Order: sequence, then C-alpha cells, then structure tokens
Amino acid sequence: MNTIGIIANLTKDGATKVVAEVSNWLNDKGITTLITKDCSANIDSDQCLIMESKEIVQKADALIVFGGDGTILSVSHIPGVTRLPILPINMGGLGFLTEVGLDELYTTLEKVLDGNYQLDERMMLRAKIINPNTNEAEIERTALNDAVINKGAFSRMIWLETYIDQEYVSTVNGDGIIISTPSGCTAYSLSAGGPIVCPNLNVFIITYICPHTLSFRPQIVPAESKISVIVKSLHSNILLAIDGQEGFDLEPNSIIQIDKAPETIKLIRSEKRSYYEILRTKLKWGESMKSF
Repeated sequence: MNTIGIIANLTKDGATKVVAEVSNWLNDKGITTLITKDCSANIDSDQCLIMESKEIVQKADALIVFGGDGTILSVSHIPGVTRLPILPINMGGLGFLTEVGLDELYTTLEKVLDGNYQLDERMMLRAKIINPNTNEAEIERTALNDAVINKGAFSRMIWLETYIDQEYVSTVNGDGIIISTPSGCTAYSLSAGGPIVCPNLNVFIITYICPHTLSFRPQIVPAESKISVIVKSLHSNILLAIDGQEGFDLEPNSIIQIDKAPETIKLIRSEKRSYYEILRTKLKWGESMKSF
C-alpha cells in the first residue's frame, strides 16, 4: 500500500490538527498522502498531494475518512469509492458506520499498512426513477443507507402503490415509505418504527412513514427482491431522497425501482468494538439497570 487518501469533515473539533498529524506520520513511513485542498492548511505541501476528492478516490490504494456517519454517507457517493478499503475514524459520538475511535487510529493504521485488517462489506441499494411513458431510467443512484419517498412541505398524505418482484403488495396512504439496507436500519427507518437488522445480512427493510391504516407494519424482504413503488397521488411536491444527500422531485405515476447495487462499501473494522456493543452504547440499552 503506497498511496492513502484522506477526506475529513473539518467542522469536527480537532479534525484539521489530526489530519496534519496523520499525514506527517504516513509521510515518515514513505506513504504518499492525497488530501483535499480544505485539509491542507497546516500541512507541508511537499509531504502530500492536493486534489479533488474524486481524483483521490481514483488514485489512492485506501482511504481514511475523519468525521461521523454522515461523512461516510457523503463519501459513499463519490464515484469509484467502492473499490477502496475505507478506514472510518470517528470524530464525534460513537457511530454505527464510523466505529474506529481516535484512540485506535495509529494501531489500526499499522495493521492496514501490514495488510492485517478485516473488512466489513456493507450492501448498498440502487434506486432508479423510471419514466412511465418510455419505461427507461431517467435517474439512477446508489445508496448506503436508504431511499425515501415522502411528501414535501405540504401536509398532504400521499398514495404509493408497491410491488415486489412484479407482484402487487399494497397501496399505502401516509407520509411516505423508507426502503433501507441493513446499514440504514438504525437511521430514519428506526425512527419510523423499523426493526434493527444485523449489517451482514442481505435484506431490504421496508418501513412505512405514518401510514393512515395502522395495520401496516415494516417488512423485511430478500436483497434479491426487485421493489417497485408507483406514485398514485395526483399532486406534485413528492420527493425521492437518497441517503439524505440528494433529492429528486416525483410526478404522478412516477415509478421508483429499488434493487441491490452490484457494488458494496468496504469499511475497515474496529477490533475493539463489536456491533452489539455499538448498539448497546449508542441506543443506551440497559442504562436504567446500572443501579442494580
């Protein structure tokens, strides 16, 4: 491993300083570092190469990301990033995706340089907006967490017709629908009443947002399923959001198709924490029992 890219969320306290320290540390070991211009203020320009994040992803052998889960979501949308092992370093509260803490940074990096690390491959979904007249995809995006179809600013229920593998499932009226990967099950889906699913499972979670009929419950379906949602509402102001990073307006009769993306995101795992420890800590399970 000769070249490592660094992308950081500089709004996090101490991010600028730690990027400079890591860049110097890697340079001392003969590793070329690639960084974005906004990270370069405190770094000797002779010790790194400055370029756009898209170029970093194309030229790096691995990627270090400083920030939180939102930073990882943003990075997951850079074209070509799925080919790289990503070391996510948590710069805030304990994250579900950014599970490696600053206290593990250098010991983990040593193992990465030696090739002694484990990858946590996370399933992604692919969302397409299909033109109902031509049956062609007008927009195609991948998501690490979820694709959300919901109402816009107006307080109107929307009608959505759902199919799985071309078989009609239901027509739901409410605020919308969330289709998430296991990585996204602890995000919007969880807030809307969805289940917690182990991240190494290959499934989709379908969670309804405030359905008007109370019998609607979340569903878990195989990742091989082809999910289609047709907008049946006649008004506009309905949106498709991809990982909360991009939004697209939907018209009446728009068709949204969801399936498993061919690529996965590859996160370098922490040896210090298990997924269940992260759940327990993040969701504060069992805190009321501490006095017993």
